Amino acid sequence: MDILEAMMTRKSSRSFTDEALSREELEQLLTTASRAPSAINMQPWEVHVVSGEERKMLSRRLLRSLKERQITCAPGSSRPLPEHFIERGRECATGMTPLIEEMGSDFKTYINEGSLNFYGAYSVVLIFVDDAFPAERMIDVGTFTAYLVLAAEAYGLATCPIGLVTAYEDDIKDHLNVADSKKLALSIALGRRNPSAAINEFKAPRAGVNEFVRWID
Repeated sequence: MDILEAMMTRKSSRSFTDEALSREELEQLLTTASRAPSAINMQPWEVHVVSGEERKMLSRRLLRSLKERQITCAPGSSRPLPEHFIERGRECATGMTPLIEEMGSDFKTYINEGSLNFYGAYSVVLIFVDDAFPAERMIDVGTFTAYLVLAAEAYGLATCPIGLVTAYEDDIKDHLNVADSKKLALSIALGRRNPSAAINEFKAPRAGVNEFVRWID
């Protein structure tokens, strides 16, 4: 699979099989992702890969915390967003809802609990950044993430970047004994896509170029 094909065919998986990933597969994927560019080649990402039973233990803790704290998926914006951004999110939710209901759940429960259970993926990739770095270095994390999800597609693996998990950063750092000086930037569910799950039929629409580009000739 070439890079352009991976970019066009990749989509987030929200249901995974329980089939294991080998250490060799994980190392190959992360070695490829590590080719991502970064400012002054500092490569600020620090990755924790939690797999198998350890991943399930982590999820159980996060789900208990969800019941106590009730922090759920939201845009996380500091002020009201322009309507066109809200509409894109609404369109995505509308497209997923009937597929989730077909699986016997409701949108809110499936997305919130599913996020903290990493949708059943065998592994989760947790990306940390040392808090000594300025916020601008999150751009490098974004580039690393793009490399990782595209490489996973090329290697026949499925992914789903999950932002909600960062709201439970303290639980994760305590559970995994991660230093307070590290900031959790993102989590990525990683495994093999469940081909029988209706939700995996969904592919989010994309805005047309003229919706997000200002041409200056």
